[in-house]
This record gives sequence, C-alpha cells and structure tokens, in this order.
Amino acid sequence: MPSMDGLQRLLALWNRYTAGEARPAEAKEWWQLFGYLRDVRTWSAQDRIDPNLAAYITRTIERQPQRPVRVELDLWYRQNPDLRVVAREYLEALLAVVNGRLLDFVTIDPIQYQAALVEIPAGEALALQAMSGRLANADAVMRVRPQSLYQASFGDEIDTETAAADTPVALDDRPAVVALIDGYPVQNHALLANRVDIEEIDVAGAQVPVNRRFHGTAMASLILHGDLSLGDEPLTRALKIIPILAAPQGVRAETTPPERLPIGMVFRAVTALAAGLDGSEPLGNRVVLINHSVCDLEAPFAKRPSPWARLLDFLSHRYGVLFIVSAGNIREPFQLDTYASDDELNAADHIQRQVVLLRSLERSKGGRSILSPAESVNALTVGALHADGAGDGPDGVIDPFSPIGVTNLSSATGLGVNRGIKPDLVEAGGRQVLRSEHNDGVVSVWGEEIPQFGQLVATADPFGLTATKIMRSTGTSNAAALVTRTGVKIADVLESLFAEDGQDWSLLPTRAVTLKALLAHGCAWSDVFRVLDPIYPPQDARRWARRRESIARFLGYGSVNIDRIVSAEGSRITLLADDVIRHDQRHEYRIPIPRAMIGNRELRRVVTTLAYSSPVDPQSNRYRALALEIVDQNGRRDFWSGVKSVPQPHPEATRRGTLQHLVLEGTKLISSTMTGDFVLCVQARATIKAFEPVPAPYALAVTLELGQPVRQDLNVDVATRIRPKVQVGAPIPIRPRIRS
Repeated sequence: MPSMDGLQRLLALWNRYTAGEARPAEAKEWWQLFGYLRDVRTWSAQDRIDPNLAAYITRTIERQPQRPVRVELDLWYRQNPDLRVVAREYLEALLAVVNGRLLDFVTIDPIQYQAALVEIPAGEALALQAMSGRLANADAVMRVRPQSLYQASFGDEIDTETAAADTPVALDDRPAVVALIDGYPVQNHALLANRVDIEEIDVAGAQVPVNRRFHGTAMASLILHGDLSLGDEPLTRALKIIPILAAPQGVRAETTPPERLPIGMVFRAVTALAAGLDGSEPLGNRVVLINHSVCDLEAPFAKRPSPWARLLDFLSHRYGVLFIVSAGNIREPFQLDTYASDDELNAADHIQRQVVLLRSLERSKGGRSILSPAESVNALTVGALHADGAGDGPDGVIDPFSPIGVTNLSSATGLGVNRGIKPDLVEAGGRQVLRSEHNDGVVSVWGEEIPQFGQLVATADPFGLTATKIMRSTGTSNAAALVTRTGVKIADVLESLFAEDGQDWSLLPTRAVTLKALLAHGCAWSDVFRVLDPIYPPQDARRWARRRESIARFLGYGSVNIDRIVSAEGSRITLLADDVIRHDQRHEYRIPIPRAMIGNRELRRVVTTLAYSSPVDPQSNRYRALALEIVDQNGRRDFWSGVKSVPQPHPEATRRGTLQHLVLEGTKLISSTMTGDFVLCVQARATIKAFEPVPAPYALAVTLELGQPVRQDLNVDVATRIRPKVQVGAPIPIRPRIRS
C-alpha cells in the first residue's frame, strides 16, 4: 500500500463487497479480484500466531505445568538500524509488562531476520492459544512460533565392544574440506581419535559430559567409516567439527542449548569457518562440504522458507559451501487404509502389507513434511532409505519392506519451496521395524528402532568407562552423513582433476556446485519406479506427471551411486564443466558423440546434471533470484532426439530448484553428422530484476554411455575432440572448462 489512506480505502471496498453492496463504477477490477479472495485484513493475531503454536503450548504445559513456556518472536525486520534498536526496546518493555524474560536475541541482516527467544508465564501462553493478550496483538511482532529446538534421543549400545582401530599417529595435515555442525563427539573414541578436529564456538566440552555425546559421535563415525557392518575403508582426511548440541541436566537427549536460538549458533559457526569471527582468521576457508543433520522439530515446511533455511541459502551462496542436510524424521503414527486390527496386519501377506504401507504413507504425506531447514534451495537434502548392513532381525518383529529402494517409515517427505524437488536424493538410513496400535477400528503404525537393525556406528559409553562402544541407529541424519562421506571421496578426485590444470579446486567459486552436481549425477529411480508407479495415485494415465511428483516427494532424484561417477568403465565417459553465469547469458558446450556410438544400436544413455547456487530474496515469493536450465543452442529444452526420457521426476519440477538431473536413454541409431557433436547450453535468467547483475556459479556433468563396454577408449576419443565453451554473443571463445 502506498499510504495508510490507500489501505483504508481498500478495506472499505472489501467491506462493501462482503456486505453484498452494488459495485461502484470505479471499482470494477477490485470486485473481480475480490472474487478470488477469502479475506482482506490488516495483519492480526490470526496471521501472527503460527498454526503449530497451540499444540506446542498444550504439550509443554502438560509436561511441566509449573514452568514458563518458551516461544520465539520474529520481529518485523527494519532496514533502518535505529528502528531495529527501537524494536528491541519495545520487546523488552512488553516482556516486563507480561512478566516474561528475554533469553536470546539474534539479528542477521543479510536474511532480514530479527528474532527473540523468550520465556512467558503459562497464563500468557494460554492467551496466545486463544489469539488474545498483549503478545498476540503486539504490532512490532511479525510471528509467534514454537521454540526452535532439536533433540536427538539415544539408542541402545551393543554389548560387543569394537576391536582396537588403527589410530592415525596425528591428524591428516591436508586442509579440511568437510565440517560437521552437530553434537560434541567422543574425540578419543577408538574410531575417532586423531581423525577429528574440534572447534569450540558456542558449545564447550564442559557442557556435554563424555557419556552423553551420542549424536555427534555417530555422525562423525558414519562420515569417517560408513556403516561399520560393511567394513569400508576409513577416510584419511580429518573431519572438522563445530558442536552446537548440549546435554542439559535432567534430559536424556542431546539438544540445541535450550536458552539459545539455533540459527544464531549456525550463523556464527559457518562465519567462523569461512571468514573468521571478530577479526580472527578463518578456521576452515577450504571447507566445501558442511554436514548439518540438525533440524527444527517444531517447524515442518509449509509454503514459505523458514529463517533457518534462508540462512543456509545465504551462507552457501556467500561462501561457496554445500550444506548436506537431513530431511527430518517423522515419528508420529499414520493410519492404514485396509486393516481393521493389529492381528489382521500381523497376519497379512508380506507383499500385500508392503503395498498397503506404501499407499498409506503416500496418503498421509500432508502431515509428514520435511523439517526446517530441509527446504533450503541451495542445500542437498537427503531422505533415508530402508537399508543397512545389519543381518536378519529377531523373531516377532515385522520388517516392513523388502530391499526395493523405498524410504524407511520415518523419513520426511517433500516437496520444497515453490514445489521444487525435495528431498534431492536418498541414501541408506537404516531399517526400522513396524509398530502398530488399534483404536476404534483404525490401525495406525509407525517406525521404531531396535538394536538389531540400523547402521553400526561409534557411540558414547553411558557409564563413561570405555571409548570403544558401538551401537546401531537409523534416520535421515545417518543418510545425510553417508552422503557427506561420498562427497569427501568425490572431493579428493576433484582436487586431483583440477590440479592437472594447475588449479586449486577448494578455492574456486565453483567448488561447491561441482561437488553438488557429481553427488546427484549417479542418481536414478531404477527398479523402485515399477513398484511405486502402480501404487501411487492418480492412476489415470493422462495424469502421469502428478504420479511422478508423488514419487519424487519420497525419493527425490533417487539414491546416490558413486561408482557411476568415480570408477572407470569402457562403456561410458563423464564430462564436467564449471563456470559463472549472469542473467540473459547462455553458455554453449559442444560435446563430441563417441565414434563407438555412431552406427551402433546398443542401448545408450545420456545423463545430464546441472547444479548451481542462487542468491535468494527473503521478502519475495519467488525467493530464488536466479534460474538456470539446460537447453539446446536455440534455447529449446529438447537437446537430443536420439533418446527418450526414463522414469524420473517431471522435467518441469526439476527446473524449480537449483539442481536439474535428466536421464535419457534409447536405441535409436545415431547417424554420423558433419560435426559429430551434440550441443548443450546453460541458460540463465533473473527471476527478480534487482539480481540481474549478480553472478551464479554452476557445474554441468554429462555422461555418455553405451549398453556394454567397447574396445575403443571413449575417454581418449572424446577428450581429443572437446570444444571450448563459448558464450553466446561473445566475439571470442572463453577458456575451456570441460574435463573428462
């Protein structure tokens, strides 16, 4: 509204419209617009109070009826710093009136965020439930929501202790490329000693007794060793860790410190790594990959990105880092649509029960959304597959799924911002057994951990006697840690590859997006599509795009397959390009078709993955300020007629995020052409005009593949014929940035 007078005139027109009055002659367009709206009002308690707040307050008071309630207050962000000071003074005065207490206050200017963690009496909290009281009607407060809090519960350790690990003599002296922002680990554990480098920013070791350091220890173990059941070789590169979880007295869980806003700690941790705090040197300016398997349990994603997600998006673009985040775990039961009793469920045929579970999970997806900050558009969000290296389970439990590549029962589902693909990919997150309850003819089920299932990881000894304990655990945090482990392996390859051209990969502006592109490049739905496609609605053949969207909510682009990226094979070649692009530019790549593919009717596949980092506008519904996509030299999206799309997310959905992954295959004969090339282009446009001058780093990975190995060396054939990239409209070619 240009003025208060304009706002009042608009409200007056709305009141006349809802009263059924005749339309004024000058209000024709307004009456037409009002026909699409439910309400027009000034910002009020109805908008200010988060929809999840009432249930949160009820749970909190039931647990501790005599204790105050902690809530977060997001203030309207003011561009003028003096007004931001006034807003804080207003809040402090308001808290004094309601007998509240200010616990933490954070301002992060780049994402236009100013918020407070406060403690209020139970009576004031109950007034918020009724959308009344001083806080509910405080004009300086934009939103009142539950406290951002992450809790990691503990599993049961296994009686068998680990064998003595081969502990390195000292930390690897190479600069760290990966950091873990999570819990405080048991740094002298046999599996972690001389492998982790801990940096204390906001959480010190004294705040976390050694016998309660579970989550950070497990995540570090998975990154360094993988699932111990599988016997993989450990990473030799040191893991940098910044703890942000504490272990409060009286709580059998690790949590973000109850009197701190987690977003402030994450901001300080990443700033310390990339730029240094308070004038100090950066703690890890070569860190490219950040594992962040901590989420807000009270903030399922709904339409608009949360402040936590906005922070990750800003930091990733500002510092050129890639966040690997977990989709979140939903432990709440969901209803089955078939069985009327627990006995009927338990006695059901395994395959038929599997179909019912998958169908019922899909039907309940509206209440199982990814948890903040998993909607971050620049991050890689990871869901958990029902898979691990454990053997058969004990008698009397139900293993709900065959090893068909579906997510476990707790893995949260997408989509993301503006219906973009989330999670981006999935990885093994441990098997969970099926538990159920029967109430009034309705059977509800959920996933539960048992000591015999899950990934085998290092853990703390609850009695503090040894540093060799192991346990099994499950969840999307585990899956994210395994993707991070894969990322470190790819980073080692990238360092060597770029070093051949005399470049230090870990200092390039494209470092994070090259890693992002390659992590996703091996993904595919493969056989799981044939299981889910006949189960998920709608079954109308004309609405196949909606059905693929339903599958993408659970699987993203599919599971990671590092072997397709870093292992050599005679039937395929992978090319990687990286650069920086701006609005209204198109970068062209001419890729030679291997001679072995010309005149050959063997099945062939073309896989293209475009990954980029976009600045974001926290105030705009468009949010993602730059959009890149893969096109041909004429700007069209169909770039090779010799192949067809395989089952995967709908191409339109892939263009809504910052990761576009296409798998195309077919047996159509490719005839020899004059050039022997096909052309791919990366095209950029600004979705918000103010960002037209802002550059976006990107990476493009392309794999050409035949159905079987050939005698001809595809790498030599293509590498000798690679053309340099040219920018459309540029008078001379830009330096070659394609690597095979």
